[in-house]
Amino acid sequence: MSCVALLLALPALATRAGDRHPNILFILSDDQRYDTVHALGNPDIKTPTLDKLVGRGFVFTNPYCQGAMMSAVCVPSRTMIFTGKSLFRIPDYRIKKQDYGGALLATPFNSAGYDTLHVGKKSTSFVAGDESFTKVIFSSLAPEDRAAASQFHADAAIDFIREHRGPGARPFFIYLAPCVPHDPRVAPKEFMELYDPAAIPLPKSFMPTHPFDNGNIHGRDEDLAPHPRTPGAMKRHIADYYACITNLDYHVGRILNALAETGHGDDTIILFCSDHGLSVGGRHGLMGKQNLYEDEKVPLIFAGPGVPHGRSEALVYLFDLFPTLCDLAGVAVPAGTEGQSLVPVMRGERPGIRDTIFTAYKACQRAVRDRRWKLIKYNAGGQKHTQLFDLAADPDEVNNLAADPKYAAELSRVEGLLARARKDFGDNADFDGSGMLPEDLNPPPAKRKKSKGSSQ
Repeated sequence: MSCVALLLALPALATRAGDRHPNILFILSDDQRYDTVHALGNPDIKTPTLDKLVGRGFVFTNPYCQGAMMSAVCVPSRTMIFTGKSLFRIPDYRIKKQDYGGALLATPFNSAGYDTLHVGKKSTSFVAGDESFTKVIFSSLAPEDRAAASQFHADAAIDFIREHRGPGARPFFIYLAPCVPHDPRVAPKEFMELYDPAAIPLPKSFMPTHPFDNGNIHGRDEDLAPHPRTPGAMKRHIADYYACITNLDYHVGRILNALAETGHGDDTIILFCSDHGLSVGGRHGLMGKQNLYEDEKVPLIFAGPGVPHGRSEALVYLFDLFPTLCDLAGVAVPAGTEGQSLVPVMRGERPGIRDTIFTAYKACQRAVRDRRWKLIKYNAGGQKHTQLFDLAADPDEVNNLAADPKYAAELSRVEGLLARARKDFGDNADFDGSGMLPEDLNPPPAKRKKSKGSSQ
């Protein structure tokens, strides 16, 4: 199958709407797995707004957060997005924004005359660029009011859009960072009632427990549900997860309606994505995001002026989003960004921009994949394990081929890919030996621990 499939139209991508830069609406949800959109193949979830975006936009089916050196995966993920840098080259999380010399996501758009808004979740990182936006609105809702969060954030975005009504308005860049479907997974009653847990199927990779210690078996996210996992408990978690996503979808629809009402329906580039996926539902016996299975992929949808309708299997990192948005808007990409623009893939000029994806979690997990094969290696407390998956035949990663002599040559080949990727990306953890991180990558316990009700 071609890496660019179902490509129905290929108009040249516009960098401007007339003489004006296009507006940008960048929606980054929290903890949303790639398969949580109805139009992308999940018949059990209701996402009519995202379905419409898929129907007119361009979808990437293999987008990855490169990983994390801390359990709060959102911190490095959002930092990679905001700096365009890879995991081991993002600035130290303890640095202050004013001491960081590189460009942040809003920087080139501010320079190009945009009004920029960050609304929603505060980006829990030193330099995630919150203050670089010309306007910032953080949610002050208490955890018990999480059900109203999507409406609160959408209302703020809609107000900002209406402030930019009329032909003389400056172009705007909205970074909308809803705090859902992160736990506590609650939505208004009408959305919770859409999903009957008994009617929701378990994932194909459901397991009562993970087959071995992956280095995070009793991390915060994993202890949100009892061990071993039971079908009833997992279905309840999935139902709540879906309800939050459907609620978010409804409010994204309200924002898109506001764009149309203010005359910006045709001059706004829309990007919908998430910071990382989630294994909620007992996939491989897990609940959280502190693993390197394919469950960590996210939805990635572009739509708007000049964006063709199509779909690509290209291998994508989230730090590619920064240069891609600049490219789409006709704004210069700042020096120092490592990501690569996805625009040539959308145009059909290239099938992809890289041949492999490398991901990492702390010093205990490393993974690499190409277009077919996936290797995950573990070093947890001195216990080492290897998994080899044929993603073409086994996309749910349930058949580990690492010990099968028939695949010894394939195993050796992808182990070479992993070693090369670790070197290329500057991974200096002692993964093959002690499984320890250097001090500058190892957050102190006070930074790592969170209560079960916290938002990470």
